[in-house]
Amino acid sequence: MSAGGSGDGDLDRRATRLAMERAALFDKAGASFGLSEADQRRLHVVERELDECFLARRRQRAANDARRFERDGVGIRRAIPRPPVK
Repeated sequence: MSAGGSGDGDLDRRATRLAMERAALFDKAGASFGLSEADQRRLHVVERELDECFLARRRQRAANDARRFERDGVGIRRAIPRPPVK
């Protein structure tokens, strides 16, 4: 996954697709009072992949923030007043 541009959109679309599949499996579980073993395994895989998507998204945001603070860091640090030392 790239740290910006189309990678963000791909990741967002993948997370949305997985969330929709997860919701469908939950609906199926509610309608039939449980899931088959195959559906339970799929639900486990979907939830793991969804967690990985969210982790990748958090990493992308952290990398973007780090780049922004490196670029603007000196100005930001000077703009934030420090509390007086007592």
